[in-house]
Amino acid sequence: MKHRFNFLTLLLVLFTIPAGIFARESKFTKRGSGPLFWNMYQYNFRYGTSMPEDVWKKNIDWLAEEFLPYGYDMAATDGWLFNLNSIDQYGYLTKYDSSWTYGLKYWGDYLKSKGMRFGFYFNPLWVPKAAYVQNNNIKGTSIPITDVVGTTKFEDHLYWIDTDKPGAEQWVKGCIRTMIDQGIELLKIDFLGYYERDYGTNRYIKALKWMAEEAGDEMLLSYSVPNCRNDARNEIIYADMIRISTDCDGGGWWFISDKERGQVNESGQGDKYRSAFDGLIGWADIIGVKGQTIMDPDFVQLNTLASDAEREFHISMLLVSGSPIGITDQYNTIGDCAKFYKNTEMLELNKLGFVGKPLSTSIWDKQNSSRWIGQLPDGDWIVGLFNRESTVLEYGIDFEKELGIKGGKVKNVRDLWLHQDLGAMSGRYSVRLEPHSCKVLRIKPNSKRYKAAVASLRNGAVINSCLLYTSPSPRDMRRSR
Repeated sequence: MKHRFNFLTLLLVLFTIPAGIFARESKFTKRGSGPLFWNMYQYNFRYGTSMPEDVWKKNIDWLAEEFLPYGYDMAATDGWLFNLNSIDQYGYLTKYDSSWTYGLKYWGDYLKSKGMRFGFYFNPLWVPKAAYVQNNNIKGTSIPITDVVGTTKFEDHLYWIDTDKPGAEQWVKGCIRTMIDQGIELLKIDFLGYYERDYGTNRYIKALKWMAEEAGDEMLLSYSVPNCRNDARNEIIYADMIRISTDCDGGGWWFISDKERGQVNESGQGDKYRSAFDGLIGWADIIGVKGQTIMDPDFVQLNTLASDAEREFHISMLLVSGSPIGITDQYNTIGDCAKFYKNTEMLELNKLGFVGKPLSTSIWDKQNSSRWIGQLPDGDWIVGLFNRESTVLEYGIDFEKELGIKGGKVKNVRDLWLHQDLGAMSGRYSVRLEPHSCKVLRIKPNSKRYKAAVASLRNGAVINSCLLYTSPSPRDMRRSR
Protein backbone atom coordinates (compact mmCIF):
# COMPACT_ATOMS: atom_id res chain seq x y z
CA MET A 1 0.00 0.00 0.00
CA LYS A 2 1.26 3.48 -0.80
CA HIS A 3 1.47 6.12 1.91
CA ARG A 4 0.64 9.74 1.33
CA PHE A 5 1.63 12.88 3.16
CA ASN A 6 -1.30 14.14 5.19
CA PHE A 7 -0.68 17.64 6.54
CA LEU A 8 -3.78 17.66 8.75
CA THR A 9 -2.75 14.37 10.30
CA LEU A 10 0.66 15.81 11.03
CA LEU A 11 -0.88 18.82 12.78
CA LEU A 12 -3.14 16.65 14.89
CA VAL A 13 -0.37 14.27 15.91
CA LEU A 14 2.11 16.99 16.78
CA PHE A 15 -0.29 18.87 19.00
CA THR A 16 -2.26 16.03 20.63
CA ILE A 17 0.47 13.54 21.56
CA PRO A 18 2.75 14.82 24.32
CA ALA A 19 6.11 13.48 23.16
CA GLY A 20 8.04 11.57 25.80
CA ILE A 21 5.21 11.37 28.33
CA PHE A 22 5.53 7.59 28.46
CA ALA A 23 9.30 7.54 28.22
CA ARG A 24 12.30 8.56 30.28
CA GLU A 25 13.00 12.23 29.84
CA SER A 26 16.66 13.07 30.33
CA LYS A 27 19.20 15.35 28.70
CA PHE A 28 20.36 12.29 26.75
CA THR A 29 17.00 11.46 25.21
CA LYS A 30 16.12 15.11 24.61
CA ARG A 31 19.24 15.41 22.48
CA GLY A 32 17.68 13.03 19.94
CA SER A 33 20.58 11.11 18.43
CA GLY A 34 22.90 8.80 20.35
CA PRO A 35 26.45 9.37 21.62
CA LEU A 36 29.68 9.06 19.62
CA PHE A 37 32.17 6.93 21.55
CA TRP A 38 34.72 4.10 21.59
CA ASN A 39 34.36 0.72 23.35
CA MET A 40 36.87 -2.05 24.11
CA TYR A 41 34.51 -4.82 22.88
CA GLN A 42 36.57 -5.90 19.84
CA TYR A 43 39.62 -6.82 21.93
CA ASN A 44 37.59 -8.70 24.52
CA PHE A 45 35.62 -10.66 21.92
CA ARG A 46 38.67 -11.61 19.88
CA TYR A 47 40.77 -12.77 22.82
CA GLY A 48 38.05 -13.96 25.18
CA THR A 49 39.38 -11.94 28.07
CA SER A 50 39.31 -8.43 29.52
CA MET A 51 41.48 -5.77 27.91
CA PRO A 52 44.82 -5.15 29.68
CA GLU A 53 45.19 -1.73 31.23
CA ASP A 54 48.08 -0.65 29.00
CA VAL A 55 46.04 -1.46 25.86
CA TRP A 56 43.10 0.51 27.30
CA LYS A 57 45.36 3.54 27.79
CA LYS A 58 46.80 3.31 24.27
CA ASN A 59 43.30 3.29 22.83
CA ILE A 60 42.20 6.25 24.97
CA ASP A 61 45.19 8.32 23.89
CA TRP A 62 44.59 7.39 20.24
CA LEU A 63 40.90 8.28 20.56
CA ALA A 64 41.72 11.67 22.07
CA GLU A 65 44.10 12.49 19.25
CA GLU A 66 42.25 11.02 16.25
CA PHE A 67 38.55 11.15 17.04
CA LEU A 68 37.79 13.63 19.82
CA PRO A 69 37.94 16.54 17.33
CA TYR A 70 35.08 14.86 15.45
CA GLY A 71 32.83 14.49 18.49
CA TYR A 72 33.79 11.02 19.76
CA ASP A 73 34.15 12.01 23.39
CA MET A 74 33.77 8.83 25.44
CA ALA A 75 35.69 5.61 26.08
CA ALA A 76 33.89 2.62 27.59
CA THR A 77 34.65 -0.80 29.03
CA ASP A 78 32.67 -3.91 28.07
CA GLY A 79 32.10 -7.27 29.72
CA TRP A 80 34.46 -10.17 30.37
CA LEU A 81 34.27 -9.48 34.10
CA PHE A 82 36.45 -12.29 35.40
CA ASN A 83 38.41 -10.54 38.17
CA LEU A 84 36.07 -8.55 40.40
CA ASN A 85 37.94 -8.69 43.69
CA SER A 86 38.56 -4.94 43.99
CA ILE A 87 35.62 -3.59 45.99
CA ASP A 88 35.02 -0.90 48.58
CA GLN A 89 33.67 -1.38 52.11
CA TYR A 90 30.11 -1.49 50.77
CA GLY A 91 30.81 -4.12 48.11
CA TYR A 92 30.90 -1.83 45.08
CA LEU A 93 33.54 -2.15 42.37
CA THR A 94 36.58 0.11 42.45
CA LYS A 95 38.30 -1.36 39.36
CA TYR A 96 37.19 -2.73 36.01
CA ASP A 97 39.53 -5.68 36.55
CA SER A 98 41.52 -6.53 39.66
CA SER A 99 44.68 -6.96 37.58
CA TRP A 100 44.61 -3.24 36.68
CA THR A 101 46.84 -0.91 38.63
CA TYR A 102 44.43 2.01 38.65
CA GLY A 103 40.81 2.22 39.74
CA LEU A 104 37.67 3.62 38.20
CA LYS A 105 38.12 7.03 39.81
CA TYR A 106 41.60 7.35 38.32
CA TRP A 107 40.34 6.53 34.82
CA GLY A 108 37.35 8.81 35.19
CA ASP A 109 39.72 11.66 36.05
CA TYR A 110 42.15 10.70 33.27
CA LEU A 111 39.43 10.76 30.64
CA LYS A 112 38.15 14.06 31.96
CA SER A 113 41.66 15.52 31.66
CA LYS A 114 41.56 14.52 27.99
CA GLY A 115 38.23 16.24 27.48
CA MET A 116 36.35 12.93 27.37
CA ARG A 117 33.78 10.98 29.34
CA PHE A 118 33.83 7.52 30.94
CA GLY A 119 31.47 4.66 30.01
CA PHE A 120 31.28 1.46 32.03
CA TYR A 121 29.79 -2.02 31.70
CA PHE A 122 28.02 -3.46 34.75
CA ASN A 123 24.60 -4.45 36.04
CA PRO A 124 23.56 -2.93 39.41
CA LEU A 125 21.51 -6.10 40.02
CA TRP A 126 24.75 -8.06 40.34
CA VAL A 127 26.61 -8.67 43.61
CA PRO A 128 30.25 -9.68 43.03
CA LYS A 129 31.31 -12.79 44.93
CA ALA A 130 33.92 -10.74 46.81
CA ALA A 131 31.15 -8.50 48.15
CA TYR A 132 29.05 -11.54 49.09
CA VAL A 133 31.96 -13.05 51.02
CA GLN A 134 32.85 -9.72 52.67
CA ASN A 135 29.18 -9.36 53.63
CA ASN A 136 29.27 -5.88 55.10
CA ASN A 137 26.08 -3.94 55.58
CA ILE A 138 24.57 -2.23 52.57
CA LYS A 139 25.45 1.45 52.61
CA GLY A 140 23.02 3.46 54.75
CA THR A 141 21.39 0.36 56.28
CA SER A 142 21.96 -2.32 58.88
CA ILE A 143 21.18 -5.02 56.30
CA PRO A 144 24.00 -7.43 55.30
CA ILE A 145 24.62 -7.81 51.58
CA THR A 146 23.77 -11.53 51.66
CA ASP A 147 20.25 -10.65 52.81
CA VAL A 148 19.36 -9.08 49.44
CA VAL A 149 20.78 -11.89 47.28
CA GLY A 150 18.21 -13.93 45.40
CA THR A 151 17.79 -17.66 44.94
CA THR A 152 19.58 -17.81 41.56
CA LYS A 153 22.97 -16.59 40.38
CA PHE A 154 23.87 -14.95 37.11
CA GLU A 155 27.24 -16.70 37.15
CA ASP A 156 29.30 -18.34 39.87
CA HIS A 157 31.06 -15.07 40.68
CA LEU A 158 28.02 -12.81 40.22
CA TYR A 159 24.87 -13.12 42.33
CA TRP A 160 21.50 -11.60 41.44
CA ILE A 161 19.76 -9.47 44.04
CA ASP A 162 16.05 -9.91 44.74
CA THR A 163 14.30 -6.55 44.46
CA ASP A 164 11.52 -7.72 46.75
CA LYS A 165 13.94 -7.90 49.69
CA PRO A 166 14.59 -5.03 52.13
CA GLY A 167 17.82 -3.27 51.27
CA ALA A 168 17.65 -4.04 47.54
CA GLU A 169 16.72 -0.48 46.60
CA GLN A 170 19.62 0.89 48.63
CA TRP A 171 22.00 -1.57 46.95
CA VAL A 172 20.90 -0.62 43.42
CA LYS A 173 20.90 3.13 44.02
CA GLY A 174 24.17 2.94 45.94
CA CYS A 175 25.78 1.16 42.99
CA ILE A 176 24.64 3.86 40.55
CA ARG A 177 25.74 6.66 42.89
CA THR A 178 29.18 5.11 43.48
CA MET A 179 29.77 4.87 39.74
CA ILE A 180 28.70 8.47 39.18
CA ASP A 181 31.07 9.56 41.95
CA GLN A 182 33.89 7.75 40.13
CA GLY A 183 33.25 9.72 36.94
CA ILE A 184 31.12 7.24 34.99
CA GLU A 185 28.59 8.94 32.71
CA LEU A 186 27.28 5.97 30.69
CA LEU A 187 26.35 2.61 32.18
CA LYS A 188 25.78 -0.36 29.89
CA ILE A 189 23.46 -2.67 31.84
CA ASP A 190 23.60 -6.15 30.34
CA PHE A 191 21.49 -9.31 30.55
CA LEU A 192 18.37 -7.53 31.77
CA GLY A 193 16.17 -10.10 30.05
CA TYR A 194 17.74 -12.83 32.14
CA TYR A 195 16.72 -11.04 35.33
CA GLU A 196 13.13 -10.65 34.13
CA ARG A 197 13.07 -14.35 33.22
CA ASP A 198 14.39 -15.47 36.61
CA TYR A 199 12.63 -12.98 38.91
CA GLY A 200 9.54 -11.85 37.04
CA THR A 201 8.39 -8.62 35.45
CA ASN A 202 7.25 -6.87 38.62
CA ARG A 203 10.63 -7.19 40.32
CA TYR A 204 12.34 -6.27 37.05
CA ILE A 205 10.32 -3.04 36.75
CA LYS A 206 11.25 -2.03 40.29
CA ALA A 207 14.92 -2.37 39.41
CA LEU A 208 14.58 -0.22 36.29
CA LYS A 209 12.73 2.44 38.26
CA TRP A 210 15.38 2.64 40.96
CA MET A 211 18.20 2.93 38.45
CA ALA A 212 16.50 5.73 36.53
CA GLU A 213 15.66 7.63 39.73
CA GLU A 214 19.28 7.63 40.87
CA ALA A 215 20.82 8.25 37.44
CA GLY A 216 18.71 11.29 36.60
CA ASP A 217 20.62 13.49 34.16
CA GLU A 218 23.99 12.44 35.55
CA MET A 219 24.26 9.07 33.80
CA LEU A 220 23.08 7.67 30.47
CA LEU A 221 21.42 4.28 31.03
CA SER A 222 22.02 1.87 28.15
CA TYR A 223 20.03 -1.41 28.24
CA SER A 224 21.46 -4.55 26.66
CA VAL A 225 19.55 -7.78 26.01
CA PRO A 226 16.23 -6.66 27.48
CA ASN A 227 13.17 -8.69 26.51
CA CYS A 228 11.22 -5.59 25.42
CA ARG A 229 7.88 -7.34 25.86
CA ASN A 230 4.66 -5.63 24.77
CA ASP A 231 6.40 -3.13 22.50
CA ALA A 232 9.05 -2.39 25.16
CA ARG A 233 6.43 -0.66 27.30
CA ASN A 234 8.48 -1.14 30.48
CA GLU A 235 11.92 -0.39 29.06
CA ILE A 236 11.14 2.88 27.28
CA ILE A 237 9.89 4.41 30.53
CA TYR A 238 13.31 4.12 32.15
CA ALA A 239 16.03 3.72 29.48
CA ASP A 240 18.00 6.33 27.58
CA MET A 241 19.23 3.78 25.03
CA ILE A 242 18.13 0.22 24.21
CA ARG A 243 19.88 -2.48 22.18
CA ILE A 244 17.57 -3.43 19.31
CA SER A 245 19.53 -6.38 17.86
CA THR A 246 22.05 -9.01 18.92
CA ASP A 247 25.76 -8.63 19.68
CA CYS A 248 27.99 -7.53 16.83
CA ASP A 249 30.33 -10.45 17.59
CA GLY A 250 33.02 -10.54 14.88
CA GLY A 251 31.32 -7.85 12.80
CA GLY A 252 31.05 -8.05 9.02
CA TRP A 253 28.10 -7.60 6.69
CA TRP A 254 26.47 -10.62 8.30
CA PHE A 255 25.92 -8.67 11.53
CA ILE A 256 24.70 -5.54 9.74
CA SER A 257 22.12 -7.15 7.47
CA ASP A 258 22.14 -10.91 6.94
CA LYS A 259 22.07 -12.40 10.45
CA GLU A 260 18.78 -14.34 10.44
CA ARG A 261 17.33 -11.59 8.26
CA GLY A 262 13.54 -11.47 8.18
CA GLN A 263 13.13 -13.56 11.34
CA VAL A 264 11.29 -12.22 14.38
CA ASN A 265 11.59 -13.67 17.86
CA GLU A 266 8.11 -13.29 19.36
CA SER A 267 8.83 -15.40 22.46
CA GLY A 268 9.25 -12.41 24.76
CA GLN A 269 12.68 -13.70 25.77
CA GLY A 270 15.81 -12.23 24.23
CA ASP A 271 16.39 -10.02 21.20
CA LYS A 272 13.42 -9.67 18.87
CA TYR A 273 15.57 -9.06 15.79
CA ARG A 274 18.96 -10.53 14.97
CA SER A 275 20.50 -8.27 12.34
CA ALA A 276 21.16 -4.61 13.08
CA PHE A 277 19.21 -3.29 10.09
CA ASP A 278 16.16 -5.44 10.86
CA GLY A 279 16.22 -4.12 14.42
CA LEU A 280 16.37 -0.51 13.28
CA ILE A 281 13.42 -1.02 10.95
CA GLY A 282 11.29 -3.01 13.38
CA TRP A 283 11.76 -0.71 16.37
CA ALA A 284 11.82 2.65 14.54
CA ASP A 285 8.26 3.58 15.48
CA ILE A 286 8.54 2.65 19.18
CA ILE A 287 12.08 2.88 20.54
CA GLY A 288 13.57 5.18 17.92
CA VAL A 289 11.32 8.14 18.65
CA LYS A 290 13.03 11.51 18.88
CA GLY A 291 13.02 12.91 22.39
CA GLN A 292 12.50 9.46 23.84
CA THR A 293 14.62 6.30 23.79
CA ILE A 294 17.62 5.90 21.48
CA MET A 295 17.98 2.77 19.33
CA ASP A 296 21.33 0.99 19.76
CA PRO A 297 22.35 -1.50 17.02
CA ASP A 298 25.58 -2.34 18.89
CA PHE A 299 29.17 -1.58 17.98
CA VAL A 300 30.94 -0.74 14.72
CA GLN A 301 33.96 -2.63 13.39
CA LEU A 302 34.69 -1.09 10.01
CA ASN A 303 37.88 -3.12 9.65
CA THR A 304 35.77 -6.30 9.37
CA LEU A 305 33.79 -5.12 6.32
CA ALA A 306 34.59 -6.18 2.77
CA SER A 307 34.42 -2.83 0.97
CA ASP A 308 34.33 0.92 1.36
CA ALA A 309 30.70 0.82 0.21
CA GLU A 310 29.81 -1.39 3.17
CA ARG A 311 31.65 0.98 5.49
CA GLU A 312 29.67 3.95 4.20
CA PHE A 313 26.49 1.87 4.54
CA HIS A 314 27.16 1.05 8.21
CA ILE A 315 27.99 4.61 9.25
CA SER A 316 25.05 5.96 7.24
CA MET A 317 22.46 3.63 8.73
CA LEU A 318 23.51 4.73 12.21
CA LEU A 319 23.53 8.46 11.56
CA VAL A 320 20.32 8.44 9.53
CA SER A 321 18.46 6.48 12.24
CA GLY A 322 19.77 8.66 15.10
CA SER A 323 21.71 5.75 16.59
CA PRO A 324 25.00 5.98 18.48
CA ILE A 325 28.31 5.21 16.80
CA GLY A 326 30.30 2.95 19.10
CA ILE A 327 33.68 2.45 17.48
CA THR A 328 35.35 -0.77 18.58
CA ASP A 329 38.14 -0.86 16.01
CA GLN A 330 41.39 -0.27 17.88
CA TYR A 331 44.45 1.85 17.30
CA ASN A 332 46.25 -1.19 15.85
CA THR A 333 43.33 -2.81 13.94
CA ILE A 334 41.55 0.08 12.26
CA GLY A 335 43.84 0.24 9.24
CA ASP A 336 42.71 2.90 6.76
CA CYS A 337 39.08 2.89 7.94
CA ALA A 338 39.26 5.91 10.25
CA LYS A 339 38.20 8.32 7.49
CA PHE A 340 34.70 6.82 7.35
CA TYR A 341 34.09 7.83 10.97
CA LYS A 342 35.14 11.41 10.19
CA ASN A 343 32.72 12.57 7.46
CA THR A 344 31.80 15.94 8.93
CA GLU A 345 28.72 16.38 6.72
CA MET A 346 27.34 13.08 7.97
CA LEU A 347 28.35 13.78 11.58
CA GLU A 348 26.38 17.03 11.37
CA LEU A 349 23.24 14.88 11.53
CA ASN A 350 24.29 13.56 14.94
CA LYS A 351 25.25 17.04 16.13
CA LEU A 352 21.78 18.33 15.23
CA GLY A 353 20.03 15.43 17.00
CA PHE A 354 18.64 14.02 13.75
CA VAL A 355 16.38 10.93 13.94
CA GLY A 356 15.07 9.63 10.62
CA LYS A 357 12.42 7.02 9.87
CA PRO A 358 11.95 4.32 7.23
CA LEU A 359 9.03 4.65 4.81
CA SER A 360 7.91 1.27 6.09
CA THR A 361 8.57 -0.40 9.44
CA SER A 362 7.89 -3.85 7.99
CA ILE A 363 11.15 -5.78 7.65
CA TRP A 364 9.57 -7.70 4.74
CA ASP A 365 8.90 -4.54 2.72
CA LYS A 366 12.39 -4.56 1.25
CA GLN A 367 12.11 -1.44 -0.90
CA ASN A 368 10.40 0.95 1.52
CA SER A 369 12.13 -0.19 4.71
CA SER A 370 15.43 0.62 3.01
CA ARG A 371 14.40 4.23 2.33
CA TRP A 372 14.72 6.56 5.32
CA ILE A 373 13.72 10.21 5.63
CA GLY A 374 13.60 13.05 8.15
CA GLN A 375 14.15 16.79 8.50
CA LEU A 376 16.82 19.05 9.91
CA PRO A 377 16.01 22.17 11.93
CA ASP A 378 16.43 24.41 8.86
CA GLY A 379 13.78 22.46 6.92
CA ASP A 380 16.18 20.50 4.72
CA TRP A 381 15.26 16.88 4.17
CA ILE A 382 17.67 14.01 4.73
CA VAL A 383 17.06 10.94 2.59
CA GLY A 384 18.95 7.66 3.05
CA LEU A 385 18.69 5.01 0.33
CA PHE A 386 20.15 1.62 1.29
CA ASN A 387 20.66 -1.42 -0.94
CA ARG A 388 20.91 -4.45 1.37
CA GLU A 389 20.58 -6.87 -1.54
CA SER A 390 23.18 -8.77 -3.57
CA THR A 391 22.12 -7.27 -6.92
CA VAL A 392 22.12 -3.77 -8.43
CA LEU A 393 18.77 -2.11 -7.74
CA GLU A 394 17.16 1.27 -8.39
CA TYR A 395 16.10 3.39 -5.44
CA GLY A 396 14.59 6.85 -5.34
CA ILE A 397 12.39 9.39 -3.59
CA ASP A 398 9.40 11.36 -4.85
CA PHE A 399 9.75 14.94 -3.65
CA GLU A 400 6.02 15.71 -3.53
CA LYS A 401 4.34 12.38 -2.77
CA GLU A 402 6.87 11.14 -0.22
CA LEU A 403 8.40 14.33 1.19
CA GLY A 404 5.36 16.59 0.84
CA ILE A 405 7.25 19.27 -1.07
CA LYS A 406 4.62 21.23 -2.98
CA GLY A 407 5.11 21.02 -6.73
CA GLY A 408 7.97 18.57 -6.25
CA LYS A 409 10.61 21.23 -6.93
CA VAL A 410 13.78 21.39 -4.85
CA LYS A 411 16.48 24.03 -4.82
CA ASN A 412 19.37 21.61 -4.38
CA VAL A 413 20.22 17.96 -3.78
CA ARG A 414 23.55 17.30 -2.09
CA ASP A 415 25.36 13.95 -1.85
CA LEU A 416 26.82 13.80 1.68
CA TRP A 417 29.43 11.15 0.89
CA LEU A 418 30.61 12.62 -2.39
CA HIS A 419 30.41 16.15 -0.89
CA GLN A 420 28.83 17.29 -4.14
CA ASP A 421 25.86 19.50 -4.99
CA LEU A 422 23.75 17.76 -7.62
CA GLY A 423 21.76 20.92 -8.28
CA ALA A 424 18.07 21.77 -8.55
CA MET A 425 15.64 18.97 -9.38
CA SER A 426 11.93 18.41 -9.80
CA GLY A 427 9.72 15.39 -9.38
CA ARG A 428 11.98 12.63 -8.22
CA TYR A 429 15.55 11.58 -7.49
CA SER A 430 16.58 8.06 -8.49
CA VAL A 431 19.83 6.12 -8.54
CA ARG A 432 21.05 2.60 -9.29
CA LEU A 433 22.83 1.30 -6.21
CA GLU A 434 25.45 -1.42 -6.22
CA PRO A 435 25.00 -4.25 -3.68
CA HIS A 436 25.64 -3.23 -0.05
CA SER A 437 25.87 0.45 -0.91
CA CYS A 438 23.89 3.58 -0.09
CA LYS A 439 23.19 7.22 -0.89
CA VAL A 440 22.58 9.88 1.72
CA LEU A 441 21.14 13.12 0.36
CA ARG A 442 20.44 16.54 1.83
CA ILE A 443 17.52 18.08 -0.06
CA LYS A 444 16.75 21.78 0.14
CA PRO A 445 13.11 22.62 -0.69
CA ASN A 446 12.52 25.37 -3.25
CA SER A 447 9.63 27.00 -1.43
CA LYS A 448 10.36 29.42 1.41
CA ARG A 449 6.69 29.27 2.36
CA TYR A 450 6.97 25.54 2.82
CA LYS A 451 10.03 25.90 5.02
CA ALA A 452 8.36 28.52 7.21
CA ALA A 453 5.33 26.29 7.74
CA VAL A 454 7.54 23.40 8.75
CA ALA A 455 9.53 25.59 11.15
CA SER A 456 6.38 26.80 12.91
CA LEU A 457 5.18 23.23 13.44
CA ARG A 458 8.53 21.97 14.55
CA ASN A 459 9.07 24.60 17.23
CA GLY A 460 12.79 24.10 16.78
CA ALA A 461 12.71 20.30 16.82
CA VAL A 462 13.19 17.75 14.10
CA ILE A 463 9.94 16.21 12.91
CA ASN A 464 9.60 12.46 13.44
CA SER A 465 8.98 11.57 9.86
CA CYS A 466 7.08 8.40 10.77
CA LEU A 467 4.23 10.80 11.58
CA LEU A 468 3.94 11.86 7.97
CA TYR A 469 2.17 8.70 6.84
CA THR A 470 -1.38 7.55 7.27
CA SER A 471 -2.82 4.04 7.53
CA PRO A 472 -1.75 1.33 7.96
CA SER A 473 -0.06 2.18 11.22
CA PRO A 474 3.63 1.38 11.63
CA ARG A 475 2.83 -1.34 14.19
CA ASP A 476 0.36 -3.01 11.84
CA MET A 477 2.89 -2.90 9.04
CA ARG A 478 5.58 -4.38 11.26
CA ARG A 479 3.43 -7.34 12.21
CA SER A 480 2.23 -8.34 8.75
CA ARG A 481 4.02 -9.51 5.65
